[in-house]
Amino acid sequence: MKKSTMEKMRNCIILIFVSFTVLMISCQEEERELIDPELDNAIHQDSQLAGLMRNIVTHDGSFDDLIDGGNCYSINLPYSILLNGTDEIIINQISDYDLFTESDNIQIQFPITVTQHNYIEEIIENESQLQTLANSCELQDDDIECIDFIYPFRFATYNTSNNILNTIEVIHDAQVYGFMDNLDENTLVAINYPLRLSLSDGTSIEVIHNDQLVSEILTFETSCDENDG
Repeated sequence: MKKSTMEKMRNCIILIFVSFTVLMISCQEEERELIDPELDNAIHQDSQLAGLMRNIVTHDGSFDDLIDGGNCYSINLPYSILLNGTDEIIINQISDYDLFTESDNIQIQFPITVTQHNYIEEIIENESQLQTLANSCELQDDDIECIDFIYPFRFATYNTSNNILNTIEVIHDAQVYGFMDNLDENTLVAINYPLRLSLSDGTSIEVIHNDQLVSEILTFETSCDENDG
């Protein structure tokens, strides 16, 4: 009787182990299929979709152009300016820019820290350095300001060199930019759909496939005034 019980326990353990192994293999195969490079939901490094996604999450520096003169970077808050030669004002929030007009004489109090289009921060010591940076900006840049991703969402990745599967949750534009910018030929990536997009008119769109995502971005990328000029 005792031997029979032991055999049943052993058989049960073997069954559990086999079931777990089959489940793990099945999950790995499903994950591998999810980002198989032959399937149309894989995002390749040099694809149109990868470029469009980078353009959406590129840092938009146009909101403070009245003061810093460049749309490919913004000045990190807070910082001080001298207004019309007399009043020193601390800019603490984006809404403070509504207080100024093009006729104002605005002098930035250096040093300042700026965030560039790729989220790299740089300390600017004087007006000459700032002007050099402003001259590097294009009048009409590639960033897409009329569409935003609604966070969080997830990427599935598969590294072909070491067979490691992974899921990455992203919660901010800077995180997506870094992720997309660091893709290499050994890493396959796919979005875990559905994904939601926020449009400039306050509405949102749900997308469930790469082709739909490309189509929606191309449809709405110029649907608002980007204020780059």
